Amino acid sequence: MITIKFYNYFCNPLLIEMIETYKKEITEPVGRVMAKISKIFQAKLLTRLNHLDINRSLYPLLLIESKNGMTQQELARELSCDKVQVVRIIDYLSKNDYVQRVPDTTDKRKHILKITPKAELVIPEIKNAINETSRIAFKGLSKNQVDELYKVLSLLEINLL
Repeated sequence: MITIKFYNYFCNPLLIEMIETYKKEITEPVGRVMAKISKIFQAKLLTRLNHLDINRSLYPLLLIESKNGMTQQELARELSCDKVQVVRIIDYLSKNDYVQRVPDTTDKRKHILKITPKAELVIPEIKNAINETSRIAFKGLSKNQVDELYKVLSLLEINLL
């Protein structure tokens, strides 16, 4: 568990005395730890991909590719986010020519999200960068430990839903 300790960085003797009197450890919340790790991971990943004109929404792009197309509603469900967020993601990917909205032939109200030829060219590189960044992140962990980490994270998600 990660902890933060209060140290005597203050000049005010009264504050120092109060801190010494009530010296405590504050446990960093698990959400904060995960957010920090996520930011570091994302920064390392984007460093590997900085020559591309895409700097976010990599996972949604990979989802669309893995399903060989999907609707915005399906994407929202997969990402556990609302329609407004999905529209922003798709607008970004569409503006950068990674995704296109294709009218559904069976339901005129729906559009199928498809990856573009440009996306097809960069997706292998994105997957490779994710795998390499993950390899670095998991350095020193056994396969069993990585598997256990994913189990624990899944349980945390289930508990919080």
